[in-house]
Amino acid sequence: MRHFISTLIISLITLSGFIAQGQDNIALEATSQNQWTGLTVSKENRLFVNFPRWSDNVPVSVGEVVNGHVKAFPDKSWNKYTGAKADEEKFICVQSVFVDAENRLWVLDPANPKFQGVHKRGPRLYHFNLETNKLVKAYDFDEEIIFDNSYLNDVRIDTDRDIAYITDSNVGGILTVDLKSGETNRYLTGHTSVQSEMNYLRFSNGLWENKVASDGIALTPDHKHLYFAALSGHTLYRIPTEKLTTKVSEEDRKDAVEHVASVYATDGMLFDDEGSLYMGGLERNAVYKLTQSGDYRPVTQGPKVQWADSFTKDPEGNIYFTTSQLHLSPEQRGLYKIYQIEKPVEENNGKILMVITSHGKLGETEGEPTGYYLSEVSHAYYEYKKAGYDVDFVSPKGGKSPVDGYDLDDPVNKKFVNDKDAQQKINSSMTPDEVELEDYRGIYYAGGHGTMWDLPENKKLNALTAKKHETGGVIGAVCHGPAGLVNVKLSNGKYLVDGKTVSCFTNQEEEASHADVVPFMLESKLEERGAEHMKSPKWQKKVIVDGRLVTGQNPASAKGVAKKMIEVIGKK
Repeated sequence: MRHFISTLIISLITLSGFIAQGQDNIALEATSQNQWTGLTVSKENRLFVNFPRWSDNVPVSVGEVVNGHVKAFPDKSWNKYTGAKADEEKFICVQSVFVDAENRLWVLDPANPKFQGVHKRGPRLYHFNLETNKLVKAYDFDEEIIFDNSYLNDVRIDTDRDIAYITDSNVGGILTVDLKSGETNRYLTGHTSVQSEMNYLRFSNGLWENKVASDGIALTPDHKHLYFAALSGHTLYRIPTEKLTTKVSEEDRKDAVEHVASVYATDGMLFDDEGSLYMGGLERNAVYKLTQSGDYRPVTQGPKVQWADSFTKDPEGNIYFTTSQLHLSPEQRGLYKIYQIEKPVEENNGKILMVITSHGKLGETEGEPTGYYLSEVSHAYYEYKKAGYDVDFVSPKGGKSPVDGYDLDDPVNKKFVNDKDAQQKINSSMTPDEVELEDYRGIYYAGGHGTMWDLPENKKLNALTAKKHETGGVIGAVCHGPAGLVNVKLSNGKYLVDGKTVSCFTNQEEEASHADVVPFMLESKLEERGAEHMKSPKWQKKVIVDGRLVTGQNPASAKGVAKKMIEVIGKK
């Protein structure tokens, strides 16, 4: 076995001298009562998770996180495995999910529920089309490469070669699937690099006694090397991918395995866009990063990180991880969580003006309470802050505005409500007369049904928006927020949205909500103003960019609108 660059051979004694980072740089994204392991993000920022069948408490095997809640993917029927023969074509025990560079969703089902042995159907790798949410193909594995106690654990997709790389964490080994021919192979079985080094890990609460072989894997950005490690161990290895995709002897293949570094035990691992490898630091309640230069340091460490299980990144390169709390007894565990590792904030990028409603009734003068929709404010607010933008608020009446959608199970909402600076700002919003327009790079209209009554006819906000657009600013709006755009006219007398492609709260969504109360149907009104309306199915995300106008369909689209506004501002 060859050794990699000597500077990367790091001893655990040296590691213990590093000063750990705090936990201010991770943000809670989602929580669950059920134990998840894998997660992945699509190019449209759709977040998928999976729940392995390690107990009887697995209501969903694969889910999509929508507004902080898990929705069965692709539908409920796929997730209703009971052990009956009729259920063999459904998800049996899903261990990982992965979206590749071509935006294909892969679901790895080891079919070994409760570790009681591989189901007679055998493991499967599923490919789903994310435009249709339909199954494209299911790959079975040749019987001779699957052992009775195999547990296929993690998957990465080499889109250059159309090859899937998979670990077996019970027997130990690397499996490949040729995604064109369906041919499956198994390599390195019995080799030291894929075997557990010990039968326990040591935590502050005692020993976690378990032998887990090759577990996490990561494919380098150039697809030239596959990194892997046994969970019950402290050694990181890699192998050139050509040794797994070309015909060489198994002896040559084993000789090609390289020792990279001594590390803390890790479950999952993932390369970021810069080529740094993110890994768990399980025994230290940490996430570590190994750079190309060999620097190995904690990114975050502390009690929030209870077994960093799997990692993913979104289209902007932000890293996310799950906590599965495997080292804790069931009674010691709290909610299972997903955290985002926040990038250092870039300073002095300017300001965003966020428009919120002052109207608090579902009616002109009376009706049920409404206001601005909290998640459409909070999710956008923190995207702007992360990108280095300050955020100010304006409303027709100024001061404190009524709020709707006060869901504190949404961790971003909870963060916003407990953020003293954010609360001070939003509860003392400016009036339109107080806005110094040149201070802002863009204007974002948050939704909530209240906008339908007071934003369309606010001439001062209309004028501010028209001027900002005509002087190079970026305009964004989500859900009912585009109500603030329906009467915005430019200097040429045309409506701002005339000839633009837009998205907003759809007529179909309104019919399922408050169609009997609102003063007009927003989708129809925008079309009357000359806009072309684009939409997703009810309650699904949709973000449309047309020049310097960015619009979104519903609350689930708020974060995406903010991200796209930031992107468009950066291109100016």
